Parts: sequence; structure tokens; C-alpha cells
Amino acid sequence: MPVRVFTESDYTVGEVNVPVSKSEDSRISFIRSLANFTDDARGTDAADTLQLKKLLSSEELTLDAKDGGTTARFVMAWCVIKQREAILTGTERLKQRPVADSVDLLRQIGADITYLDKEGFLPVHIKPSSIKQVNVLYADGSRTSQHISAMMMIAPLLGHELTIRFNEAVSFPYLQLTAEIMKAFHVEVIFKQKEITVAANTYQNTSVAAGGDWSAASYFYEIAALSSKSEIAINGLTSESFQGDKIAIDYFKPFGVETKYSTDKIVLTKKEQIKPDFYLNSFRHCPDIALSLAATCGGLNCKADLLELQGLLIKECDRVAAFQREGYKLNIKTDFCGGSKLKILEESLIKPSTRVLKSYNDHRVIMSFAPLSLITGEVFLEETDSVKKSFPDYFHQLNSLGIKSSVQ
Repeated sequence: MPVRVFTESDYTVGEVNVPVSKSEDSRISFIRSLANFTDDARGTDAADTLQLKKLLSSEELTLDAKDGGTTARFVMAWCVIKQREAILTGTERLKQRPVADSVDLLRQIGADITYLDKEGFLPVHIKPSSIKQVNVLYADGSRTSQHISAMMMIAPLLGHELTIRFNEAVSFPYLQLTAEIMKAFHVEVIFKQKEITVAANTYQNTSVAAGGDWSAASYFYEIAALSSKSEIAINGLTSESFQGDKIAIDYFKPFGVETKYSTDKIVLTKKEQIKPDFYLNSFRHCPDIALSLAATCGGLNCKADLLELQGLLIKECDRVAAFQREGYKLNIKTDFCGGSKLKILEESLIKPSTRVLKSYNDHRVIMSFAPLSLITGEVFLEETDSVKKSFPDYFHQLNSLGIKSSVQ
């Protein structure tokens, strides 16, 4: 049933919690499973990370990654290195997202992987095979970096030094995050230009815990930007984080949002309603915060060019198309140019609407549209269950800032 999100004030003040980073938690759990360590990490309630953990301990032949792209790529690599036969599948949407980059990379070390339906897509049949001793691999990182992270993490089980070379790598900070977590388990990782070398170390059992999620924090940055005035404390975030989406600190500054670090939290402040004459930024390495900025620009009628969004086309839905289609219901006018640039047009003038905004079962679509109620007074969303993928407590946290919701 539709959900009404509404607010009576555009001033936001309060304290909120973000979930544990699913990017960190999934990598920590993956390494612990590879090394047969007990998973004692502080875990997230994110649905796709819980599904990853479930599959890593499953004895079933068919492994369903649901709609998790990271889950599918990590499990595929895990099955290869563990000599585990499996049929790996997922939702209809996940079956539309290409996995050839993962398969091609794993085949270089001898993986026996067969496509069961359409070439380049799930489902696939993974069979036990002899692992080749290959010292240098070549990866295509033009769409995603998830398969490169997976190969990095299984490398210590190969028993020799491994170098991965790539033509390019979108979401490069995620590779750096993978390396830092591996280093926490005492495996040396060396970065050079378009090249990563994993030393012939073995994982050491140590206590490693995931930090707060900066991707989730981007929605509170959006809320602060859309507010006339704001002061929001976000618990669980620190300056030591290696998450790439920490760049939200810089990306939201043009909208008057300032960030201060305190003990185990950050505080966002905004003292007046400002916006740039024109907003321009690339989201090549931080695609998960793109919709937060798109909604901010649309909500404030800020002309903008949001660049290098190609990664958004193959997520849980085509996020660019979803934002254009649903944003238009609020009179946010856009143009998508050249397959990677979204323009927020000058003639956009957001208006209240009782039309229901579809979610496309995508958590980031829903979470980016909800804060627009600060501008329109209310928005109507198709559903809110999709937030369980990354931020189950999202609407409860909004409520603590005076942004309320009710089922219609």
C-alpha cells in the first residue's frame, strides 16, 4: 500500500543512527568464511549481506543471491576457490545484470563456470576444477569493481603472489576498502597505477569490526541540504573510515552543509538556505550517493550536470530512468545525455503532488525521494520494504527528525 511521508517544518534537528556498513561487513564476513574463522564481527541487518552470509554456510546445490550483485560475485569466487559445486542464480532483475566480468576473471585461474541461460548472465553452473598457478590476471573494471575485490580476497588462498591488472576501475575506493580490510587480517596489498598485487600471505585471525555506513549517511546530508536550517548528529561515523562515500562531506558543501567530527559521530549543520548557481560533479567512484544529490538538486531547483552515472544503469533497477520517471511526477525535469550524464534542467520547479512514486524495488530510489517532503510538504511512495536491503531502520530514523510516515 502507498506510504505518505510528510513534515510540518523544513527545520531539522536531532540525532540519528546509521547501519553498519554492508560493504565492510560483507568483506569481513567473506574473509572469515574463506579462512574458516568464526564470524564475530558486529553485523548489519542489511538483507543482501545477510543473504551472503547464509549462502557462504549453505550446503544446497542452488544458491540464490536474490537481488545482490555483490553477493553473486563474492559467492561465485568463493565456490571456485573452495571447490564447491553450485548453481548460482538470483531474481529476474539480477539475471539482467551482466556477470561476464566475474566469470572471465575467474576462468583465468581455471574456474569451470557454464552459463545456463543467456551468455554473460546468471544463472551459472560452477563445478570444482583444478586451480591454475597464474601470477598475473587481467580484469575489466569498466562496469563494476566487485569481481576485482572478490579476486583480491581469494588470492591469499592461492599460495602465491598475485597481480591483477585492469583497464579501468569504477568505484575504485571500494578496491581500496577491500585492501584495508585485508591488511587488517595481515595480508599485504600493494597498489600501483591500474595494478594491484596481493602478497603470498595467509589471513591471520584477528578482531575486525565494520564501521557505520557513509552511503546511508548521504540521505541525512540530503535532508540537511533541503532544510532551511539543520543540525543533525549521525552516530557511528568516524574520520578513519576508508569508505569512498565519505566524499559526501565535499559533495554537499555547495548546499551549505558543514561537517564536524566528534567522538564516534559527525554533526551536520546548515545555517541558511543556499545553493550553487550550477552544480557539477562526477559519481564514477561514488555511485551510491548519486541519487541523493540528484534529489537535492531537483528539490532546490538547482541546475546541474551529474556525470559518469553509467554504473547506475545496472543496479537493482535502472536508477537514472527511475529518477527521471518518478521525479517528473514532482515536476523535476531532467535530460540523460550520452549514456552517463544526467542534467537537472533549469525549468525544473518542484511541485507538491499526490501521485505515487514507484520504487522499482530499489532501496536507493525510495530513500532519495522521501526527504523531498521537506520541500513539498508530503510525498507518496509505492512502498517502503525495499529499504531493508541496506537500511531497515530508515523511516524510524527520519521520524526522529520530524519526517513522519503513514500507510495510506
